[in-house]
Amino acid sequence: RGLVLGKLGKAGHKATLEEARRRFKEHVEGKHILSADLKSPVYVTVLKHGDSSTLDTMLKLHKQADMQEEKNRIERVLGAISQPELIQKVLTFALSEEVRPQDTVSVIGGVAGGSKQGRKAAWKFVRDNWEELYNRYQGGFLISRLIKV
Repeated sequence: RGLVLGKLGKAGHKATLEEARRRFKEHVEGKHILSADLKSPVYVTVLKHGDSSTLDTMLKLHKQADMQEEKNRIERVLGAISQPELIQKVLTFALSEEVRPQDTVSVIGGVAGGSKQGRKAAWKFVRDNWEELYNRYQGGFLISRLIKV
């Protein structure tokens, strides 16, 4: 179910997009919390077709999350955002204090896997921040994982 809804939402299926936006709004307002299996597809859908306000709301949810699992879920889907300036904001967020160093790779990987434009932006970001990333991971498995994604 989650896979199908995620694909329909990313593709812009109108009814799926409308329902995802409705459920996301209710989730954010605390009226009806999304079930775990629907969070990622709903998050991806609203981000893919969202704006800076949507991204800000997701970052707020990340900050407020009390479980690391939810923070990780949000970090993995942030790359679905499609506007170039917002992709840069997500990449900057990846190196912020808000993201645990071991989770930075997931954020950058999410951007790289989100779109062709995201992949190019992620690669440039890695090149531009290579020294910091290399020093952070000291040549360990996370640096090789970062290059693979």
